[in-house]
Amino acid sequence: MNNVFYNFFDYKHNITDFKSDLFCTEHLIFIGLVYVLAFVISYLLRKTKREKIDIFLKIFSIWMVIHEVSKICWESYYDITTGAGFNWGGLLPLYTCSLFIYTLLAAAWCKGKAKEYALSFITTVGLLYGAVGVVYCNGLNFYPFWTFGAFYSLFFHASMFAVGVFLLVTGYKELEWRDVLRSFIPILLLAVIAVPVNYVFNDSLKIGADYMLLYSGGGVPIYQDLSGQLAAKGLRFVYTIIMLVTHLPLAAIIIGIYKLVRALFTRHADARPE
Repeated sequence: MNNVFYNFFDYKHNITDFKSDLFCTEHLIFIGLVYVLAFVISYLLRKTKREKIDIFLKIFSIWMVIHEVSKICWESYYDITTGAGFNWGGLLPLYTCSLFIYTLLAAAWCKGKAKEYALSFITTVGLLYGAVGVVYCNGLNFYPFWTFGAFYSLFFHASMFAVGVFLLVTGYKELEWRDVLRSFIPILLLAVIAVPVNYVFNDSLKIGADYMLLYSGGGVPIYQDLSGQLAAKGLRFVYTIIMLVTHLPLAAIIIGIYKLVRALFTRHADARPE
């Protein structure tokens, strides 16, 4: 941990002499707990009835909306009171991870294709992004572990991962290869908003924005290099398309792992003596 002075709700610009708490002792313990508890609790609750899971999804979807709104209000308070104004270029819930909020609402309150597409995203790309976000929590590069800013990011991504695991282990959602395309539908719908916002804010209004990492790949070295090279040739839109398409193999990877694990467990169950 860094030897800096801060209050729990302090904003990043008010926390001085801070380097990073990424992979600090507390963070490593948190990673272990999230990964272990997500699978253990899901396994213990594997026989939970669908009706009870429906109730859980409804309650948790409302909580995630409150969670996100509280974060936006908290950050906006500091931005506005310091004269910076609302952070249009970075605070709108237009990130790929923001889809967890929208798809969770759809999974909880909708039926038919809307529910199926939402569940496909939550249990594939959403689960993967949650798993990665718990380990590489970018918020810890700006906030000490014991702060609201860090807790928000850690809890958000842990929820993405844990809910996805829970829905798969309980059998509430059974993945098929067609879910690769189904999971891509929510991503495309959000991109319809995020892409114009990125290009208008950056090209016309000169306000930095990189929602869904579809403009400059901020924070991801490989994507940053690719977007920079293509932008220099006037082909930034090609990077945007490439970044969008990469979600398809990511979903396929999760489905492949799911099918492999399920096949191994089925074989083990069949091999047990009567």
